[in-house]
Amino acid sequence: MQTDQDDPDVVAQGVLAALSGDPRNDARWLDLPCGPAVSCVRVNELTLHPEITGTGEPVELLTGQIQVHVPFPTGPYTALFTLDTAAMDYWGEFCEMTAAILRTLSFEEPADEPTG
Repeated sequence: MQTDQDDPDVVAQGVLAALSGDPRNDARWLDLPCGPAVSCVRVNELTLHPEITGTGEPVELLTGQIQVHVPFPTGPYTALFTLDTAAMDYWGEFCEMTAAILRTLSFEEPADEPTG
């Protein structure tokens, strides 16, 4: 998404301030290899209506969301990575996979691979 700022630190500080204003968010500053970022973790409880549960009774469903806002070092854009899941038994694995993906993020042109 496009932002009004070119400085990734300023963008990340603004995102952190905005997300921290909601007490349901666990917003944190991240120092990624590609620069500053902000993560926001949120767990929600949803009520599924009786007509879709198969039991005829409402069912509570726990869901989790991980969002990571990564300002482009060249501005004025921010990449947004989002993972939503209702498979909370695998929350730890989802967190590890998201972290592994973010560690590979780069805004640099890849070096040409030698052929042959």
